[in-house]
Amino acid sequence: MRTSEQRNDAYVAGTPAATVGLKVAARLSGMKSGFAAAITALVPIEQQIQVLLNAIAIPTIQYPFYLNFGREMWALTSKGIEGVALTTAAQSLHDKWVLRGLATARLVEIADSVFDVTVT
Repeated sequence: MRTSEQRNDAYVAGTPAATVGLKVAARLSGMKSGFAAAITALVPIEQQIQVLLNAIAIPTIQYPFYLNFGREMWALTSKGIEGVALTTAAQSLHDKWVLRGLATARLVEIADSVFDVTVT
């Protein structure tokens, strides 16, 4: 097994500025188009969540937390997770955010209205 120094030396050897710059430049167009596609899909979802939050008078200081729940739900669906697996993962996210102080009813509404997933 290699030592930590050997691993670090191998990492440093593979990351000189000139090499990293070429690697990033080669992938830049794909990175930009991937980002654009993700944002195009995510922004309407965040807008839907914000409309729900505005309608029920959630304090604006809590918006980022509900939006993060929505982003995590979106990440699951964008990875192709569906059916029972999606419901199970969504329930876990719901439970996590309830433990962090968010209202169950609001999370259930977001999951149902925006993602068509039932959590309790």
